Amino acid sequence: MPAEPAAFYGDLHEYGPVVPVHLDGTVPAWLVIGYDVCNQVLRDGLRFSRDLGLWGVTERGELPPDWPLAPHVTRMDNMLYASGQEHVRLRGAFKAGLRKVGAHWRNTQIRIVADQLIDSFVDAGRADIVGQYAVPLPVAVLTRLFGFPLEEAEVLQRAVLTLLDGGEGALAAHEELSQTISMHVHRRRREPRTDMVTGLLEAGLTEEETIKTLWLSINAGIGATTAWTANACVLLARAEDVRIDLRGSLRDIPSVMERVLWDHTPVQQVIGRIATTDVDLHGTLVRRGDLLILSLAGANLDPRFGGADARTSNTNGNGSHLAWGNGAHECPAPDLAKAIVEIGVGRAWTRLDDIELTDPSQRIRWRDSIIVRMPEELNVSWDPARARTRAKTLAPIGE
Repeated sequence: MPAEPAAFYGDLHEYGPVVPVHLDGTVPAWLVIGYDVCNQVLRDGLRFSRDLGLWGVTERGELPPDWPLAPHVTRMDNMLYASGQEHVRLRGAFKAGLRKVGAHWRNTQIRIVADQLIDSFVDAGRADIVGQYAVPLPVAVLTRLFGFPLEEAEVLQRAVLTLLDGGEGALAAHEELSQTISMHVHRRRREPRTDMVTGLLEAGLTEEETIKTLWLSINAGIGATTAWTANACVLLARAEDVRIDLRGSLRDIPSVMERVLWDHTPVQQVIGRIATTDVDLHGTLVRRGDLLILSLAGANLDPRFGGADARTSNTNGNGSHLAWGNGAHECPAPDLAKAIVEIGVGRAWTRLDDIELTDPSQRIRWRDSIIVRMPEELNVSWDPARARTRAKTLAPIGE
């Protein structure tokens, strides 16, 4: 993952809005980095299908054995790969499952988890804010929302991050995650609870559809919200001007979150769309059966769209980025993601408002994933006495 996305994608944009690439060294695809072109592909479900079963590479039997990205291109019975009325049905069931958990209960759980995590390291005056907070926070919250036993949170966290990295161990992680999900769905079929998995089953999904929907929800939910939270923490810890503005109420946490969505898009690439016919895509001939990778990060950093200055001058409320996708398959749960990140980052800032890099010269190492952008770790420090004083002024959870 490039340290400076703007420079990296800026160089790619010299080649045009559609760039030929090879995934994991051997598998051909098109990387769509132009903002307008990415929007076009996302919205045109007729010429660019989400059904990866139409991919020419798999139809011809050319996919390498044990390919680490295979779980991300294998068709499943969930809303990600469906189209038409089937997509409407599966997406509707997901939203019904989401409604099974009320917003007030959800937000209270996020605050409880956030405070528990902060309490575990606040007195030390330093922490790896990624490994000790940004990563376990969404995992713990989604574990509760989906109704998993707490002891399975570690399995979900380890498996999802390994799977998203796409390297060695990805296929084994996929198997471990699938088995854990399958056991939980069978558990909820026998023992219904007030959680999202029970909601999916009550909405009429079969066990297999529920398993595949849960696989998608966990990967997308943990991957996106973890990366978003981590990247917001990077911005708060690194940028002195942002911290000063926040202390003076000139900039709020949602504005910081919006800036991250533009410049450090959590979900970098979406795999993908399949061309259903030969098409001239802004001067590039894309053949029927070709795979297109939608670079949400590249599109958000497209200089033809206006460049960094135009975006960051008014990020607050500027939702024209593509971090949520677009069209029929855009993110179905933005409110859940926003709640986890806004409450999580806001709680950390409220309690640790003097947070800063332990070593200002430290070089951030980014995870080796083409799908999500997030740092391996971020070592930060604060005054524990100041944090304890601030904690005494906070209202009890739920008030």
